[in-house]
Amino acid sequence: MGQYLSTSQAPIRKAQSMQPRAVTYESKDVPIPDDFLRGPPEKPVTCTPVPFATSDVPEYAKCYAVTLDNVVSPEECAQLIQLAEESVLPASEDDPNQGPWRPAMIAVAPGLEGPAPGYRESDRIVWDRQELTDRIWERCCRAEGLAEQLAVVRSDDGYGPLGRPAGQWELSQINKRMRFLRYSPGQFFKPHVDGAVSYEEDGSSFQTQYTVHLYLNDSAEVSPGSKLVGGATGFLSRDRKRRIDINPKGGSVLIFQHRRLLHEGAKVKKGQKFTVRMDVLYKWVEDAAPDVVPDAA
Repeated sequence: MGQYLSTSQAPIRKAQSMQPRAVTYESKDVPIPDDFLRGPPEKPVTCTPVPFATSDVPEYAKCYAVTLDNVVSPEECAQLIQLAEESVLPASEDDPNQGPWRPAMIAVAPGLEGPAPGYRESDRIVWDRQELTDRIWERCCRAEGLAEQLAVVRSDDGYGPLGRPAGQWELSQINKRMRFLRYSPGQFFKPHVDGAVSYEEDGSSFQTQYTVHLYLNDSAEVSPGSKLVGGATGFLSRDRKRRIDINPKGGSVLIFQHRRLLHEGAKVKKGQKFTVRMDVLYKWVEDAAPDVVPDAA
């Protein structure tokens, strides 16, 4: 079986101009129009399961992955990119990356991130904005049955984090963190499995369970007139010899479980690929204690 990398475990090769640094994300307070991403989209949102069972990677048949079409319009996609670029604080004078787009990093230790040339090569903008992610998620949930399908996640053994009593993960909300990604010709993200992010807050446990990718432009594979060639999200067999590709389609969303699904951002051959990565957040809810039936007198 071939080896694969988690985004939290990938080896780091230092770039001369970039060293591991503390994770700090600060943004401008960009005003969001009241009507932006409000209300139903122009067309009904449709949900289509990724057909693992009939693909070249049938071993993923029991894994959850779906595509949603018509979530965001082309105009809204362009406005999202513009707002993200406006959210970026000016770079310091000694920062070689003076534009809004900065090289994408990966986690190398708690609170630290660093470059991974040869493994992850793209640019990104990180923007925490719950208001926007909530609006995007409301659009996603217009797909029939989606919210019900994602409402609960049971752990394999029924027990939660840190030895908590039996229970289940219940959907809390979509996370506030948006990772806007820009892939230029020759850029890619090598095969990896998305790791869950866990934290404790006010005595409760939270964890991400699903990845949400909103594509912001079309590839030539779905729209022949597009300047973008390549850049598919590919789900791969462990030996990387078999795959099924999801080609970027502006305004569509790909949702898939973190666990088990080895995937990559395939190399962009021409043009630029724009996407937003988000996560679905869950809260651990303990099973109700069974009622105690008193002994008969």
